Amino acid sequence: MKKLTIIFLFTALTFSVSHAQRVLEVKEKTEGLSVFTDKDTSLDASAGQAGVTISCPTTLNLTFSSNVDKTVDVYKTEERGGLRYYYLRFIVGRYRGANYDNRVLEVLSSGFVPLKFPLPLRPSESKSFDVFDPNATVGVGCFYQHYNEGVDLFKRALYAEAQDKYKLSLACTDAPPDINVRERIANIDSLIALKRRADDAFDRMNYKEALTNYQRMLSFNSDDQYANQRAINIRFLESCANYFNNAEDLFMARKYEEAKKLYEILLEQDCPRSAEAKPRLITIRNIEERRKEKAQAILYEYAIYPGNEHVKNLPIGLSSGHYYLNKVGSYFSLGVNMEVFHAMLKHHDKSVRPEVNISFGLSYKVVKPVWAFAGVGYTGVGSWEYEGHKEGDPGFLLHSALSPEAGLLGKIGPIVLRYTFQYRFSLEEEWQDYIGKSRHVFGIGICF
Repeated sequence: MKKLTIIFLFTALTFSVSHAQRVLEVKEKTEGLSVFTDKDTSLDASAGQAGVTISCPTTLNLTFSSNVDKTVDVYKTEERGGLRYYYLRFIVGRYRGANYDNRVLEVLSSGFVPLKFPLPLRPSESKSFDVFDPNATVGVGCFYQHYNEGVDLFKRALYAEAQDKYKLSLACTDAPPDINVRERIANIDSLIALKRRADDAFDRMNYKEALTNYQRMLSFNSDDQYANQRAINIRFLESCANYFNNAEDLFMARKYEEAKKLYEILLEQDCPRSAEAKPRLITIRNIEERRKEKAQAILYEYAIYPGNEHVKNLPIGLSSGHYYLNKVGSYFSLGVNMEVFHAMLKHHDKSVRPEVNISFGLSYKVVKPVWAFAGVGYTGVGSWEYEGHKEGDPGFLLHSALSPEAGLLGKIGPIVLRYTFQYRFSLEEEWQDYIGKSRHVFGIGICF
């Protein structure tokens, strides 16, 4: 009977001791791909290294061990925003014969059951975890109940509510002297002021000032999702602005291929100035299409006037146009003769016959490499009138005609040959012979 009583008492004592210890929980908060940079430079390059950051309330003091490490390298600790941060460094894979795979990290804190969880790591990887007491507000007294609630609210960036909880904790009679709650209250005042300034700068699109203030907020509370998201948005906007400005510079410099890549990035990322990038891309694609087809042509042209003996000088001109493979193009031509320049110099000579031709129209492919084109134009031919004018100072008359035209263009590699037949309808019937009824134009140039 006595033996049974001893066994019962031992079991009860063991049960009470084990249940007197509370349980810790862990939550991973690694976001995206994080790279570990604080490597131990005393190790040689073959030692793959990874890092872990563990945060917990300042009411907890943690120590660490693992099943594959002789000692866990805690290379730095710090306190901010009501939390204590432990920075751990690990060797990953194999190093000098030791195997560091299948690592299980053990977290120890006085009054708590050891917390164990697997910790798979890859070289240069960085992970973050939050260790906390899920029952922190149960049976811990007035101060720690309000204080722990304040810490939780602070982590969630509910600053006004956290400040109220901190102030309530100061009113408790069991407040310990070694926890500086007033500093945390002052930090919240700073955070509220920083948020006001940052938001104001963001609304004014002063992103540099806004980013500085959001980053200062994150230095107080790295878990502030609002400040973190705003900082990400600013970096995104600045990145978009840089892409757009660089694309515009390249476009103006006619570096279309490089500009195209940046405009496409703007569209892929749905940047604010995507609407301006779309017409630029259309322009670049049209330019690329013209270059591929060698659709644009520039020609130097000569004209002859059969049956018009009074036309002594051959007019010269330029023609520029687009001759596409799969769609209608357009062209513009301008021609003059040398006597225009004599007229401009007021060489009063009845034999001087200045002429100007302007025409434009459409082109279409007949069969590669031949294009047909047709258009309308204007012809102006000048003459000197002596009757009724002072001697040596005759008047200048301009006689006009409508000049429809048609012709063919052929491409031979980069060389372009063009023939145009133009018919003229004088607006003054008596001047029809002087203007001439038709002309033939021959051109040669390049396409690109």
